[in-house]
Amino acid sequence: MRYSIKDYVKISDNNTNNLINKDSSYNKSFMLLTKIIDKNNNIKKKTKKNKNIFKFILFHFCFMSILIIWANNLYSPKTLKEFLFRFYWSSKFSNIYICTHRDFDNNLTSPVYKILIDEKSQLKQEYNLTIIETNKDNILYPKRLAYAECSKMYYIWKLYKKGKLKSKYVGFTHYRKIFPFKDDLPDLDEMFKYYDVIVKSRYIFEVNVREQYNENHIGHFLNESLDIIKEKFPEYYQPALSFLDKKYANFANVFIMKKEDFIKWGEFVFGVLFELDRRYNITTDEDVMTLLIKEAKEAEKTNKTLNIDFQRRLEAFLSERIGNFFYERHFKKIYEIPTV
Repeated sequence: MRYSIKDYVKISDNNTNNLINKDSSYNKSFMLLTKIIDKNNNIKKKTKKNKNIFKFILFHFCFMSILIIWANNLYSPKTLKEFLFRFYWSSKFSNIYICTHRDFDNNLTSPVYKILIDEKSQLKQEYNLTIIETNKDNILYPKRLAYAECSKMYYIWKLYKKGKLKSKYVGFTHYRKIFPFKDDLPDLDEMFKYYDVIVKSRYIFEVNVREQYNENHIGHFLNESLDIIKEKFPEYYQPALSFLDKKYANFANVFIMKKEDFIKWGEFVFGVLFELDRRYNITTDEDVMTLLIKEAKEAEKTNKTLNIDFQRRLEAFLSERIGNFFYERHFKKIYEIPTV
């Protein structure tokens, strides 16, 4: 009987299958060979996948290199880091807050700057900066006129104290008092190697700070603050007396300091002001006005006139002096810079 090639192949396959079924050792060898082949196929697939990942990484590396070269032509070296790490820089390195109650002219674009406002509705124009409302969950909101920028500073201070904000440096400016470097931010790590704090340039008086306050404000509130400091913060009492004898001061609550120092600043400044409010039973701006009307009547007896609308920023004026008490005790090297 003659067989075709197809018949031989069929016979061969049948013989092989019979052999596999009858010979267990052959069967095991065949299964082992199958596993080896499958393993090699998996290795090939994995190698192909790794090659694709490598191509993906290489593509993005080239893309980032082109982006860096392009950005370097647009930005100065100081701001290039901020451009590339926009969100990391603003949240982890430094935050500078602008306290305002209305629109203001600015050309700021750096995400380091953030606007603090009681309510967003107070702003009519568009800004490229983060806007933070400070009226929510803020115990100083009912006294925001008396505390002025400090009501907004308290809102931020509380977040840092609770650990919800964690930037390395914290700064504050006003809508009319912006740091001159604006978007061209200095290397703060380098600056703080030589200085302990950055503040607005000093005001110089013809009299000492105590006399200047007494001439322009209601003197016994400052005296009461000193009594509170002597009682509750005795380590600050002598620095406070030393500062009051000087003929200059860094007012306006405009500064940049390390996060740890800012937390201590708030504990001291707000600690004194809150105790003052408690002693005079001040819970709202209306309470301040009632107190000032009474003070104005007393002043008339000595032929002194008080501008109540001006004096209503009672705690804000005191905070500027109390803040300097803090500088006097904590900082040896102060970098003063004018604002624009």
